Amino acid sequence: MKYRHRGRVLFKILGVLAGLVFVIFGFKENSELSRIQKLGKRATVEPIGQYMQFKRSGSTTYMAEFHFTTEDGRPIVAKHRFPEEVLADFKASRPVQVIYLPSDPQTFVFASERRSWTLTIIGVILALAALVLA
Repeated sequence: MKYRHRGRVLFKILGVLAGLVFVIFGFKENSELSRIQKLGKRATVEPIGQYMQFKRSGSTTYMAEFHFTTEDGRPIVAKHRFPEEVLADFKASRPVQVIYLPSDPQTFVFASERRSWTLTIIGVILALAALVLA
């Protein structure tokens, strides 16, 4: 009986810790996106010729090599993951903009990117489930 109680407490602790990890990474991801959007400069990327598609666990990720020129004329070439919405823009021949950090143009986000609360929500649900179900 004593070991069973310890197991339940350990399960709660591990579940809450795992949930906190998800919450922390979710906030970190969102704050990095906000920082780049706030401090960054805009550039239009050249149309992509090729891209790679990765499918895993029901989600699809795309990767391509992007070319753009910074405000001060530096040509940038960087491989970067991108969402399906950006692929749709390229296929429709719509211009795609990135927001890059002037001090590190290799670090950029797509202007159409929005905050995602998925990791944070999963973390909260995981922590609450561990507390309630254990």
